[in-house]
Amino acid sequence: MKKWEKTTYMVAIYLFLLELRPLEPFMTAYLIGPDADLSLNEVATVIEYLKTYSSLLISVLMFMTADYLMYKPNIIFLTVCSCVAYFLMTGSPSVTQLRLSSCGIGAIYSCDMIAFCYLYAKIEDVEKFQMATAIVSAAIQLGKVVGDFSAQAIVNLTGGIYTVLPYCNVFSLLLATTWVCLFPSVEQNNDRLNSKVPCEDSALLKNCVESKTKHFKQNKNTIEFDEDYKTVVFFSKEIWMNFKSSYSNPVVLKKSLWYIVGMAAYILVLANINVLYSYVIKKPGNHDVLSNGLAEAMVTLCGAASSYLIGKVQCDWERYGDMFTAFCSIVMGVLIMSCYLYDKLIFIYLAYILFGLICQMHFVIIYTEIAKQLKRQCYSLVIEFNYFGSLTVVTILTLFIVQYNFMNITIPGRFLFIGGLYFMLGIIFMFICILEIRKNKTLY
Repeated sequence: MKKWEKTTYMVAIYLFLLELRPLEPFMTAYLIGPDADLSLNEVATVIEYLKTYSSLLISVLMFMTADYLMYKPNIIFLTVCSCVAYFLMTGSPSVTQLRLSSCGIGAIYSCDMIAFCYLYAKIEDVEKFQMATAIVSAAIQLGKVVGDFSAQAIVNLTGGIYTVLPYCNVFSLLLATTWVCLFPSVEQNNDRLNSKVPCEDSALLKNCVESKTKHFKQNKNTIEFDEDYKTVVFFSKEIWMNFKSSYSNPVVLKKSLWYIVGMAAYILVLANINVLYSYVIKKPGNHDVLSNGLAEAMVTLCGAASSYLIGKVQCDWERYGDMFTAFCSIVMGVLIMSCYLYDKLIFIYLAYILFGLICQMHFVIIYTEIAKQLKRQCYSLVIEFNYFGSLTVVTILTLFIVQYNFMNITIPGRFLFIGGLYFMLGIIFMFICILEIRKNKTLY
């Protein structure tokens, strides 16, 4: 097995175990059930915005430390935090435990991003990025499939009792923690700050250190402190230069802007879909039976298939990528907005399944095209910043449409709003395509 394949499958197995969490499709049902005994309103507001705010805080922490710690310690830390969070939900948890666990669950959302940064840092050939991304994305979806099928089977066997599901999550995360400890570390030369020691060939550092050495010849401690300070300044300038050079690339800028808004909308869909199921089933005259585990399994199985198959497609994505993005965004927008109209779970399930298929396929191309354009030392910088941007958008939207709900948006209305974000992105990229076509005609 080639080195890139070994790295890819190690990351894929880790993310498979990470996503093997049977509680997820029945999270809302568990929280409003006899074990947790929360109200639907508290789950839809307090619990969800605690997850969002903690995710934002954790993403900042990861953004500041991932490159220095070479990813692996960050992945271990995030996995352990998630494991502890689900452990707090076991038994008959108090409201305080549930709120603390919601904060810890926010760490889950950063695990994928750091794992992808680790993957790209370990693979040397950028031409392998698309296939590696496809394999890892498929593994993520397969982990969800197994977890969702397991969840539905457990709920059916126990007669609708969800008590054992948090224990299953804890067990899968313990396995993930054990596996990630076996990851080989990222070599120093793969890190954007190649070493924590100042570069001897840097003219900036030489001038800074020499001038301070002459001025403070008799005070060694002061000199050493100043050298450390100038090293931090140098590294900060290097990071800023890498940031500017990365986002000056039109492909990186366009795809990153889509990712920030598109990923934010995707997180909001995942955060609210269970709430929508419970809302619809509580309507007067509705006799539907919750089949969340089966529906989620179908979503993720279709997503896994589409992720893997798109990895095999050979296409000039720089030329046709914007057109592909516009088409996918409009279709996803229509599917999510349609959930506002349905009073039957079967139609919501179907729209959600089609959305998941297209979304996962598109994310593979977005991840790959961004990573291909980056310098080797900028993977974490751009990918983590994009994810931070997504969580910032999620936080703002959660504040306005969930926590305070200034516009008085209903639970189904949230999906009309989220679908509108995708539709807007599709229109924007359609105009970009038209402008590029006209520009090419003018040139020729």
